Amino acid sequence: MDIPTFTDERGAISVMDKELPFQVKRVFWLHHIAEGKDRGAHALLDSAEIMVAVHGSFVVDLDDTESKISVVLDDPGKGLMIQPGIWFRTHSYKEDGVSLILASEEYARDKYTYDYEEYCKLRKK
Repeated sequence: MDIPTFTDERGAISVMDKELPFQVKRVFWLHHIAEGKDRGAHALLDSAEIMVAVHGSFVVDLDDTESKISVVLDDPGKGLMIQPGIWFRTHSYKEDGVSLILASEEYARDKYTYDYEEYCKLRKK
């Protein structure tokens, strides 16, 4: 998704308010990810997230058991919407990549699956 960005001689400001497809109930960010490490490797069962690279870059792998794609996030003026039921992981953080995440729901451990085989079974239902 394109994030409205306003630029002048002083720099840029990117703003998300009316464009948000859900009420944000949780905000968090990933940073200082060690080289070669990844984050995520799970699926959200009933919440959505918008992920933004606010600094540097990283790769997001998305998997719905039928197709897999990888998306490079490297522009703070772009966001990636991750719908409920999609397996994802982030990796290849470069230039001190920072990932900002806006979530539609508060964290609840039982609303995630961290087991890929379990995820595949859930997708078949």
